[in-house]
Amino acid sequence: MTSRQTLEYSKSGAVAQILLNRPESLNSVNREMRTELFSVLEDANADESIRAVVLGANGRGFSSGADLAEGFLPGQTVEDQIVDEYGPILSLLGAMNKPVIAASPGIMAGVGAAIAMRCDLIVMADSGSLIMAFSNVGLVPDGGASWLLLRHLGYQRSFELMAEGGRLDANLCLAAGIVNKLAPADQVLATAQAWAEALALRAPVALREMKKLLRQVANTSYDDAVKIEARAQKICVDTADAKEAMQAFFEKRPPVFRGE
Repeated sequence: MTSRQTLEYSKSGAVAQILLNRPESLNSVNREMRTELFSVLEDANADESIRAVVLGANGRGFSSGADLAEGFLPGQTVEDQIVDEYGPILSLLGAMNKPVIAASPGIMAGVGAAIAMRCDLIVMADSGSLIMAFSNVGLVPDGGASWLLLRHLGYQRSFELMAEGGRLDANLCLAAGIVNKLAPADQVLATAQAWAEALALRAPVALREMKKLLRQVANTSYDDAVKIEARAQKICVDTADAKEAMQAFFEKRPPVFRGE
């Protein structure tokens, strides 16, 4: 396991594991964590031996949000910070060519929740919750949280949550489709790791194209979606993995995907 100042990074087989590691502040996100997280996500994305990534956290929660005590760089506005320091992380999570599973052992709040929701899948502690407390300090959600919540909850429920600085417990998050699975807090990371290991056995090109598909068609017409799918299907059909899967089907055996 490679230790940095604000997170830990390790690899096990085809799975990379990133753990936010500021438990004393409930993993509040400071400038150093933003820099390190972007760097390690880039490393995991570039590593062709890695087929899935788990983004978890040490301590009682995933993240309490931004470190409000840190302040800004000289001449920097909050808008600059969000766009320049959080923006690259959020964009990269969506653009990575492999699935990323967030593992939340407790609360995920503010921009910490936005980072988790930007991942492809989420495992949450059954005792955990999502918190949008921005209005309590006269602010609005950021990190794309409003965009993500609107698509899960609809307008009225999203506005209620945001305006009241409220929280959604784990069962409500599951019912709304914000998270995929619940587990006891002490089993969240292991559950996410096992899920990542299972996904790592699947055809990586197909998973990559599925991820791109869903993120592209979210803002397209039906007819455009058909065309985008067709292009992605051609990419997949031409891979050695697709040919191997077809051969395995006829031979009645599990396919072995090599990422080719």
